[in-house]
Amino acid sequence: MDQAPDIERIARLAQMELSDEEKTALEKDLAAVIGYMDVLSKIDTDGVEPMEHVLGLSNVLRADEPVPSFDRARLLDCAPKTEDGYYDVPLAVEQE
Repeated sequence: MDQAPDIERIARLAQMELSDEEKTALEKDLAAVIGYMDVLSKIDTDGVEPMEHVLGLSNVLRADEPVPSFDRARLLDCAPKTEDGYYDVPLAVEQE
């Protein structure tokens, strides 16, 4: 199966210039990946539960418990400039 047009399109989309040797190597790699996907697609997965993580981990994060927040007025008092209850900062990106 000739992957050359795919390789050239991928290289163009990635804005990469590839030598002929690199294109040949990438074509072989792409063929191997596609071949492996063909092998995986033939595996019978009926009755296999989808996993959220390959290691079968459950929630490893701490419990989400509400805690008091900082006092908004006190934080805004530290700002050099505020407006309508928010920090007023210089424009970082100019709009057109």
